[in-house]
Amino acid sequence: MFHIPSVVRRPLAVAGAAVVGLAAAVVLGGSPASAHHPVVTGDATCVDGKWQVEWKVANSETDLDGDIVSATFTPTFESDTIKAGAVLPKFQGEASLLKATQTLDISVTKASLSVEAHWKRGRQNITKTQGATVNIPRGGCKTSKPAVAFADDCAGQVTVVVSNGEEATKDLRYTIVVGDEKVSEGTVEPGKSSEPFVVPGNEDGTPVKVVVKSKDKVIGEHEWTGPEGGCEPEIAVESTCDDLSISVTNPPEGLEFEVVFTPSTGEPQTMKVEKGKTSTVTFPASDGLTVTPSIGEDKLDAIAWENPGNCEEDTPTLPVTGANAGAIAGGAGGLLVVGAAVFFFARRRRLRFTA
Repeated sequence: MFHIPSVVRRPLAVAGAAVVGLAAAVVLGGSPASAHHPVVTGDATCVDGKWQVEWKVANSETDLDGDIVSATFTPTFESDTIKAGAVLPKFQGEASLLKATQTLDISVTKASLSVEAHWKRGRQNITKTQGATVNIPRGGCKTSKPAVAFADDCAGQVTVVVSNGEEATKDLRYTIVVGDEKVSEGTVEPGKSSEPFVVPGNEDGTPVKVVVKSKDKVIGEHEWTGPEGGCEPEIAVESTCDDLSISVTNPPEGLEFEVVFTPSTGEPQTMKVEKGKTSTVTFPASDGLTVTPSIGEDKLDAIAWENPGNCEEDTPTLPVTGANAGAIAGGAGGLLVVGAAVFFFARRRRLRFTA
């Protein structure tokens, strides 16, 4: 008989106990709370020079619905099914899965989804997060078809880039058309992209429409809608017993311009509106005070100081620590008009100077 030396016997016994314990954990499962989790998977396929991920989210539980607390897609993506507040049905096969299809440009090489879900089992509140990352299909997603990329700016301009398919067998001849006018044309080799071409916006402020053709066939069309971050500045007016304050907050993608504020009494003030910043002008309060904004020769609706009440000259007043609703409401009627007009005139004048 072969005898295991005592010096080896104890470590083997410990290892054996660990294996038995692990097997028991696998067979018997963990505690009910640890079993709850969303099951996130994704499958990638190439589609017309882009690629898509079909995301699926399943419930680990077969007897209890959950709900999604948050769903984070990278790159950002809005889903009508996999989203915060959606019910995560108890698992009953394929029909119980939540699904969403995300389309990505071939310049993006991977995508991910993280889902946080919640269950209430008896008196237990259970929350668990799980995610998955999917890579672009091996070898990338090539196509013989042309593609056109459009990018809007706040000046009403559209930048156009035309690409030829990597598997194309000949050069791509293209024409960029605005209305009935041919504004540019060129040739792109297989697997290459054109130099960016900037289509000027319309001077009347209407959105420009761009069509890209190849041999009279439309390969791309776009109407200006503005960049994702928005363009129109926000204007806030506040009347206190001492001042009329006007603030302009410009979005990060907004235009930079100057506004002159001319009061009915006192000296005008010029505000330089910069991207991503808030600028403020203040005028001493007085009965009948109005301030007229203007951009160049274009005048906007006047803004009037509204007495917030309790502003007697001889009566000491406490500092104002919050916005006076009545005072703000008094100027609110013209704010939307002023805000839209500031953006419109600034954009229009910007185009005139750069055309």
